[in-house]
Amino acid sequence: MSQLVLENISKIYGKEKDNQVVALHDVCFTIDQGEFVVILGESGAGKSTLLNILGGMDFASSGQYVVDDVDVTSLNQKKLGVFRREKIGFVFQFYNLMPNLTALENVKIAQSIVKDGLDALEVLDSVGLKERANNFPSQLSGGEQQRVAIARAIVKNPSLLLCDEPTGALDSKTGVLILKLLYDFSRSANKTVIIVTHNSKISELADRLIRIADGKIVLNEKRDHKVEFDSVVW
Repeated sequence: MSQLVLENISKIYGKEKDNQVVALHDVCFTIDQGEFVVILGESGAGKSTLLNILGGMDFASSGQYVVDDVDVTSLNQKKLGVFRREKIGFVFQFYNLMPNLTALENVKIAQSIVKDGLDALEVLDSVGLKERANNFPSQLSGGEQQRVAIARAIVKNPSLLLCDEPTGALDSKTGVLILKLLYDFSRSANKTVIIVTHNSKISELADRLIRIADGKIVLNEKRDHKVEFDSVVW
């Protein structure tokens, strides 16, 4: 049974017909629990708009979006806030850590807003940063900061982990380590991870590749292959 279903999702900006911009047009796909998904598209393709709708940060103009049997498109603002808090973990390109808090404190803040959060120090240990728990973001490398950001998302124990260009600010070697961390989390916890990116090399790792162009899905391909992280270089 599919965990996530989008049916004819469209997003139109602007009320006047002559000035409308169609960001998404009849987007349809399903994703099963535990899949490692890459949504690939160039700048302006509509992938950020799609990510915002998947994460409950924006409303679709039409269509239906269902996660874990919850019709997200029918939720009001208050219930949408609960959906984001309880169901979604976010990982962004530029980490968005609180600079005046330690790595552990950054993770604990996310843990504190959910009912069934994981142990913050154990999660930090799982991303290899237990020894850096008391360091501030300014004392961490870019890769380490991204690992803290991943721990902050994982500690909520979310149904979906949404990643917006998570390796965009990293060199290739560090980026591959981050991708392996996300992949291992998906496998070990049977969690759905969705990476939105313009980097076609990352698509080589996907269980499912979804390509978007001009607001439309032009490819939705499930893959059965052995992942070779060492071969991914950009």
